[in-house]
Amino acid sequence: MAGEIQLNSVSLATESSGTVTLNSNTNIKGCLNASGSAPIYACRAWINFDGTSASIGTGRANGNVSGVTDNGTGDYTITFTTAMPDANYAFCGSGGKLTTNSIADISVARVNEDASTIRVEVVRGSDNIKTNFETINVAIFR
Repeated sequence: MAGEIQLNSVSLATESSGTVTLNSNTNIKGCLNASGSAPIYACRAWINFDGTSASIGTGRANGNVSGVTDNGTGDYTITFTTAMPDANYAFCGSGGKLTTNSIADISVARVNEDASTIRVEVVRGSDNIKTNFETINVAIFR
């Protein structure tokens, strides 16, 4: 089904038979309210998962993540559905406890990575001990 793609009531592109064609005057930065000349880099993978779960799988929600392997307390390997171009990506992570409705003092550290996976450790800040938290979020940028 052919159609028009709009963002904030601005026509950006048309679609026909699964092919999207950008309009010649499409200003993606303007539609995203990104001013200046710096380039825009998108999040290439992300996940929100429960580190206390016996079966993490693909988490509560994700983008471009095929699964999480629980390597032990506070130690996880996240596998991308589609690999990154290389291992030179940036990541950020956060987490906390849902049941107490509070954010824990934690850090998420990269242990190792390649183009297809990233291994992270989640550490409680008060005593620097690896811990399984109810909410763990990781995002990859490249």
